[in-house]
Amino acid sequence: MLLISLLAAPAWAQSTLYTWEDADGVVHFSDQPRPGAKPLALKAPEVEPPAAEPDTILDTTSEVSPSDSVSDPSVTDADPASPSDDALIQPIISMLTPAHQQTIRDNSGTITVTATSNRKLNKGHTAHLRLDGKVIGRAQTDLDWQLTNIDRGEHTLQVELLKYGKVIASSETVTVFLHRASVLQRTQPQPMPK
Repeated sequence: MLLISLLAAPAWAQSTLYTWEDADGVVHFSDQPRPGAKPLALKAPEVEPPAAEPDTILDTTSEVSPSDSVSDPSVTDADPASPSDDALIQPIISMLTPAHQQTIRDNSGTITVTATSNRKLNKGHTAHLRLDGKVIGRAQTDLDWQLTNIDRGEHTLQVELLKYGKVIASSETVTVFLHRASVLQRTQPQPMPK
């Protein structure tokens, strides 16, 4: 198709098109002149030839000695042109619930936190939750937390994404306001069966 277009381009540049409108208001085009037709001046499209690719010559005459082989154990057979997805995507973690400046009314002092990340939490990836700047519980691969028996008042929440224990991404800090009927109304622990 490209070759036909290139060969026809000089013909387009030399030919004249004519246009006219019939009694019904339909516009017509033709390369043949007609009474009442107006000539259209067309400019031939400029076509650039494709860029020539450099010739690649493979040198098969050189020999590789055993001392030239890779002896670094950190170098793997992985294709360097195809890095892993983790190397290409910047790690992101964000909190879905609760919303910033949200008021939570719960007499048992329960706050449910849900987060999302662009990384699968496996292969060393975990997350932990900070309540008022302090890490709550252990790092986990689940992005849901349920905090219970939290004192009423203002609290800050932040989720951090870890890779082998090192923080690689943090969510925005969210401030919530927990309302409880009374601080004295705490949930009593259930008795342990004997």
